[in-house]
Amino acid sequence: MIAASAVADKTVEIGAEVNSGRFCELFEAYQPALRRLVSAYVANPSDREDLLQDIAAGIWKSLPAFRREASERTWIYRIAHNIAIRNCSRVRSRSAREMPVEGSFDRASEGRGAEETLLLDERVRALMGAIRELPVLDRQMVTLQLEGLSASEIEEVTGVSRGAVATRLSRMRQRLAERLQGDREP
Repeated sequence: MIAASAVADKTVEIGAEVNSGRFCELFEAYQPALRRLVSAYVANPSDREDLLQDIAAGIWKSLPAFRREASERTWIYRIAHNIAIRNCSRVRSRSAREMPVEGSFDRASEGRGAEETLLLDERVRALMGAIRELPVLDRQMVTLQLEGLSASEIEEVTGVSRGAVATRLSRMRQRLAERLQGDREP
């Protein structure tokens, strides 16, 4: 006769295997978006990797409790943003001491001219820097919109009504455009 604890242990093992496989599928599917998300919160590349690992751990820990009341996409973004917000002050204080140059300036031509590629990289860096300076909720909304979430999905993640999301995003786009335009003027 099999002991009850052996059956319980086997059930836990099977559940862990299922969660492990599902976690790998989810993380692989959302990793590019999560990498972009952490870039909106953290400038330092090594801090971005640390934050991404923290988010991965958060998703892993939360996966058994996922009840499918929300879409996987909004559930993952909610976890990611909550972890990013919690870690933001810790990372910001450390980043203030060291500001590395992001990316590499030595790039092979990828169909575009090297100068065009560098200019595009510089614009992306300027945009990410401007987004990092936004208040946390605004940063969260802009990042979610850049990832293609609808106003109703942003509402689901943030708890802010769709109408307020649309209004705030409009104001933030204007502020970011003014900021980036101001950076370009001599």
